[in-house]
Amino acid sequence: MQRPDVRKNLRRGVYIVPTLFTILNIFFGFRSIVNSLRAREAMTAGHPDLAISFFEIACVSLLIAAVFDTFDGMIARQLGATSEFGKEYDSLADVVTFGTAPAVLVYAWGLHPLGKLGVGIAFLFLVSVSLRLARFNVMTGKTDYRYFVGLPSPAGALTIAALIWYAPAPVLDRRFALVILVLTACTAFAMVSPIRWRAQKGLHFHQGRSLMYIVVIAAIIAVAFAWPRQVGVVFAISYLASGPLVRLWSIAFPSRKAADVLQPAPP
Repeated sequence: MQRPDVRKNLRRGVYIVPTLFTILNIFFGFRSIVNSLRAREAMTAGHPDLAISFFEIACVSLLIAAVFDTFDGMIARQLGATSEFGKEYDSLADVVTFGTAPAVLVYAWGLHPLGKLGVGIAFLFLVSVSLRLARFNVMTGKTDYRYFVGLPSPAGALTIAALIWYAPAPVLDRRFALVILVLTACTAFAMVSPIRWRAQKGLHFHQGRSLMYIVVIAAIIAVAFAWPRQVGVVFAISYLASGPLVRLWSIAFPSRKAADVLQPAPP
């Protein structure tokens, strides 16, 4: 009688593992918010050097949160511990970590010179993340798994974080704040757009070229180790721009299959 009980308890305990990863996701999102607020306090007190260090911690916290967000779903699938509760809890966590945290971060760093307009754009980013996550939950299993419809919310948050990590000094020039406004708005609209972005699940490596892929990945890691901030911002902006660029390319040069579908049938 004890063995089945032990197995049953172990089975229940398996569901806790991905939930713990989601909690860590929320923790680092909250850590990013706290450090953004500390940076704003340091700026008000006339200590921009302290603000820079707080902004850097906030950006790195979002990166760590994204790692936990990636692994919670992966671990849940590997352990067979997926559940509706886990999916809903993960979405709520993402609203905090990839919606509220980057919105507070970008306002404290670069949108505050714009006053209420900066607050509105930061709120627009938060709303876009919440809408993106709600649409993702509704469309799960109904779209091509190789693509994301709309920019993923972690990618949107990391785009903001990569830019700030590259130049963590707080923005004081109103004209440059307008540039940050445009970038934040474009990222927000990208998340709710119907444009598709490539997903890592859809990447398939040919066996004959596996060594070449390994060499390329190793080279990227080496460059990122030497220049992490530069590589981070280039990668983030490149992924953000990849969706619209691929869409424009498909319109300008439609594939042969799409052209065959559009041709009328012979009488």
